[in-house]
Amino acid sequence: MTHTVVEYKILWPRHAVPGSLVVVGTIPQVEHLLRFERASARTLYSVRAIISDHIPLVGSLRELVATPSRCPITLNEDPLTIYLHHGGNAAVFFDLCADGSQALSSIRVEVEAEAPLGAFQAARTALNELLDTMMRRVWLPLVIARLELCDAAGAPLAYQLLLPFPSGLSMGPLGGIHQYPALSELESLAREAICATSPYYRLLCAHRLYEGMSNLRRWLRETTAKLKVDAPLPKDIQIDHSLLEGLGFPAEARAGVRTVGDLHAKLTDLRNKVAHFLVTKGEPQAPLHVSDGHTYLIFSIAGAALLHYSFLTLRKLSMYFQQHVESHLSMGSILPLKEQRQRFRVVVTNPSEEAQPHAAGDAPQAARP
Repeated sequence: MTHTVVEYKILWPRHAVPGSLVVVGTIPQVEHLLRFERASARTLYSVRAIISDHIPLVGSLRELVATPSRCPITLNEDPLTIYLHHGGNAAVFFDLCADGSQALSSIRVEVEAEAPLGAFQAARTALNELLDTMMRRVWLPLVIARLELCDAAGAPLAYQLLLPFPSGLSMGPLGGIHQYPALSELESLAREAICATSPYYRLLCAHRLYEGMSNLRRWLRETTAKLKVDAPLPKDIQIDHSLLEGLGFPAEARAGVRTVGDLHAKLTDLRNKVAHFLVTKGEPQAPLHVSDGHTYLIFSIAGAALLHYSFLTLRKLSMYFQQHVESHLSMGSILPLKEQRQRFRVVVTNPSEEAQPHAAGDAPQAARP
């Protein structure tokens, strides 16, 4: 017996990079969804949020759509129907559903909207606000792993989730890797940004990552001058406007953006909103509402785009370092042999000593600029 593998396609946006919010679905689901799009009429949707303690960042789209929830809440009724009241006539009902072990697996809310993307945004706001209120009783890691858009009959139309990062790396044979302090802090910041499941924190890390490039460029200029290396530093990367437009950047957000530095400057206001509760420069601005669905979408696009270009910039400067600088700095370094691994351990120094923790092999200082 042969099994047909269900293939999922990215329906929105036209272009996407890892970490950006995307809408995915199968070909039959696309056809069903397009009928609602063409109707351009207010439609009642059922949106289901898969609740978990984390958002998966790797895997195929098919795997992410099927990933079960991991939630520390149990339900005494299944479904448990509750409302969230905002005062006056403003109230919304939710259905909390359990898996086979009574653990909360999903929350369903009904949304009336003209467009499916609008239904996703409105549902995310309502569902996040419900999760926010649950923090009053006990602090729990509750996040929306993905949203599932269904028609009024409950048939799935599309799924909204964060586009995963590449799923694998094949290593070996490999002797080892040399780490240099000039790159180590930026590499750690890049990993921090990649591992972030919050689009707000990803934007903040991506912004800091690109800021750190100026320090790396200055160090490279000083080092190559001392080494009498004539190769010029790489120029700032040019921005592909078709990528930004395909991601969902409006024309006003792309205006004046030619290089990564321009994009970094353009997104400074968003960075400030994440870094501070109140932004008082000029006219005071309302605090950033991180549970708002539209805001979540904006920051997922901006953070993913800036991380994409910041990572490309770091890779370009790292390649320059490897081609023109590394061989000079590694002169005098010993070659650690597996047979002598007892010489190369992490050694904890006496806190009273000024020396930093170092490897037992203690490579010459020239190898660690």
